[in-house]
Amino acid sequence: MRGINLLHLTKAKVTPSAPSPDGAELTEVAELAGPWQTIDEPKSHVRARTAVQVVIAVPLIVLAGLGIKAAVTDDTPIIAGTAENTGLAVDTVAASSTAEYVARNWISLDDPTNRTARLARVWDGASNLNWNGEGSIELKGSTYTAATHVIDENSIDVTVALYIAQGEETAGWIGVLVPMQVEDGAASVRAEPKIVGLPDPAALPASSPQNTDSDLAKDTRTDVERFFTAWAEGDASGVTAPGVEIPTPPGNLASVTVTSWDVIAGSGGTRHGIAEVRLQIGEATLTSSYDVEITRVTSSGGADRWQVTTIS
Repeated sequence: MRGINLLHLTKAKVTPSAPSPDGAELTEVAELAGPWQTIDEPKSHVRARTAVQVVIAVPLIVLAGLGIKAAVTDDTPIIAGTAENTGLAVDTVAASSTAEYVARNWISLDDPTNRTARLARVWDGASNLNWNGEGSIELKGSTYTAATHVIDENSIDVTVALYIAQGEETAGWIGVLVPMQVEDGAASVRAEPKIVGLPDPAALPASSPQNTDSDLAKDTRTDVERFFTAWAEGDASGVTAPGVEIPTPPGNLASVTVTSWDVIAGSGGTRHGIAEVRLQIGEATLTSSYDVEITRVTSSGGADRWQVTTIS
């Protein structure tokens, strides 16, 4: 773009003219040399434009002043905000598994040196200061995690249940609380374990009676019995809905008998029922209740039948 030649700017001679119809006086304006024409502008427009410029300029001046003050005093305001939620939580699986290892070896009072060496794998600073080195406690049977209490995103208290014995006398179940921490993905002891009581199991959730569909239960009982027989034999692929795979126990481990079958009232091509099943394993007999989902399947010949899709 070609720039403007300032040497071509001249000031025009102004000839007084009659007042404008609205009574406003005309002001003297400059004109550009060449094809530009002189335009007379009323003073009322000039005053209005000046007022607008003042209105715009005043806040800018105030803001600029505040900026200068902040730059001089370095008084940057701190805006409080909510803490970022990373969605991360303590790894309870790693902490619980390691806590069980700690509890088993902490309560097993055998050889002080070996006990310390075992605990040192997951406990920085492990020692036998909490045992006088006398007597012994033997662990009997398995252990399980009885309770957990999350302290923060890196800390958790794990209560482990253990069955112990002293010599020939069985002491029974005790709890060992192990304070755990998880740092950089590794679980370790946070503080010394201690013996605690075990919590009682929570009450079973209340169950309300459900209406049943006796007609569908009668029509599908044979299908359900056929499924559980094949399931106990180790291969239920021929009696499940197409595309469904249901894991089975080892083949011929047990023989089964469906003692009762109820279908919950409802509608549609997928229904739910409850099967009471008696399992004979050797000379032992166990009874279990299974939630069973059945689906209506139409064969290529147009016949409908119900097949099992899930059990739990």
